[in-house]
Amino acid sequence: MYKNRRNLLKAIGGSSALAAFAGCVSLGDDSPEDIDEEADATMWIDMEEAEGEDFMSMADEFEAETDLEVALEEPGGELDEQLDTAIPAGDGPDGWVWAHDWVGRFAVRDEPAFLYDASDDIDLDLDVYTEPAQEAVQFDGGLYGLPFASETVSLFYNEDMVDEPPETLDEMIDIMDEFHDPEAGEYGLSYPVTDPYFVSGFLQAYGGNIFDEENLEVTLDSDEVKQGLGQLERLFDYVPADPGYESQIVAFADGLAPFAINGPWEIGNLDDEIDNLGVTTLPTIEGNHPRNYTGIQMIYFSAMLEESGDDAVDALTEFAEWYTTNEEAVTNNADRHGLIPVLQDVVDGNDLDGPVQAFAEQVDRGTPMPTHPDMDNVWDPLEEALTRVFNGDQDGDDALDQAAEEIRDSL
Repeated sequence: MYKNRRNLLKAIGGSSALAAFAGCVSLGDDSPEDIDEEADATMWIDMEEAEGEDFMSMADEFEAETDLEVALEEPGGELDEQLDTAIPAGDGPDGWVWAHDWVGRFAVRDEPAFLYDASDDIDLDLDVYTEPAQEAVQFDGGLYGLPFASETVSLFYNEDMVDEPPETLDEMIDIMDEFHDPEAGEYGLSYPVTDPYFVSGFLQAYGGNIFDEENLEVTLDSDEVKQGLGQLERLFDYVPADPGYESQIVAFADGLAPFAINGPWEIGNLDDEIDNLGVTTLPTIEGNHPRNYTGIQMIYFSAMLEESGDDAVDALTEFAEWYTTNEEAVTNNADRHGLIPVLQDVVDGNDLDGPVQAFAEQVDRGTPMPTHPDMDNVWDPLEEALTRVFNGDQDGDDALDQAAEEIRDSL
């Protein structure tokens, strides 16, 4: 199963440039088993510190306005693993926060059920959210949460090294050629090129899909995806030898590369390291916009609500409606944490700051990560295929053919 960027950040150590990444928010010493039983509803959150503190502040504001208490707890470990243990035991939360790609996997589980369909409990019109956000929180007719932000990857550039951001891949490569000198520890690009989420835009730039969710077909061995991989391979020579996340982002943060392809969660870190940080959309590839995967951050509704009762259902669904449509929370998430709004009124207002606006435009060009459970079988074989190609161990077309065969065999 794909582990999103929060797992990546937790695994990162330090560097001369990025001495300390934000840790998880601390909600006290209570373990998940010690959830506040007097609260109307409970939620597990696993966030970076500043984001978690702001989320807690909004929960306090909601309680002050409504007299409904939603208690927040840390999961005590990897969130999905804790949910897998706690919900069957009846000790799970009434809701949690995570990206939308778990919706399908959890929605199909029924012994025990993991998600609660709140279609009859939500009063607002889903049209208040962008269309991709609406689609992300639904599966097979059920409504399993509400969305509050989106994220994807786009192009960072150092304005002291790049006069004008490139509009095309060829222009970008010309600029990278000016700076790329591996023997001197300098590179053209920082980019985790073996991570399927990060490179999905290039792979899908020609209209192909890594996974065809509508027809439930593995399509990463299509001619279109192979064509996209061919363009991605042009970037392999410009990144540090270690394609891992930490090695890549550190090179850019240390001023050793003019470009990085990464997500809005790095805005705050990079702003502290680079005096003149620019963000723009990914360059076009032979006239095509990269169609990168996007993640929708959402408040999930847990099947534990069935046991917790009507008060918990009311508290959690009302909080979700209140928080996800609260323009103060949405704009604060954008300004402070680089979270891209999915509330349509804020998106239409077009008053986001430059970096967040660039990411918002890239989200519009992207496609939500598939939520169908079969997608869980895609991530690892595709990452292994990309790694073989990056290391020169296999031709790109053959690597995609092998990965597609492995995935089909596993389904």
